[in-house]
Amino acid sequence: MDRRKMLALLGASPALVAGAPAYASTPAKADPVDSPAAGDGRITVLSPAIPGKLATRYPLAPPLADLKNKTIYMINLSWEGPDAGNYFYGAMREWLAQQYPGIKTIVKVTADGMFGTDAAILKDIVTSKADAAIVGVAG
Repeated sequence: MDRRKMLALLGASPALVAGAPAYASTPAKADPVDSPAAGDGRITVLSPAIPGKLATRYPLAPPLADLKNKTIYMINLSWEGPDAGNYFYGAMREWLAQQYPGIKTIVKVTADGMFGTDAAILKDIVTSKADAAIVGVAG
């Protein structure tokens, strides 16, 4: 085939495709009653502005003077799966046991994952009178 004819056909092919009928179904029209526009030409959007009232702020707990004979909870938020933090928490438990005699470490995996608040774990921490918690480290 002649090179010029081939290039001419290639140049014409987008025009042929653009002129072909579309066979996709058209989207269903939104019910105007449920639509945020509701006929007045405006739509409702979420404002990115900071709200006028900030959340209540609480001071940080004072640091512990020493970790000897303390109870530390390690909360795995399952960031990369429920077993992702096991290696890290295991290594941390070993190191803490070597550095601070009598330390008690308790590893818990949240039932709600990283986006929830596991009430059972919070209750355990409060009732056991834990001294500290390490939360959210992934593997």
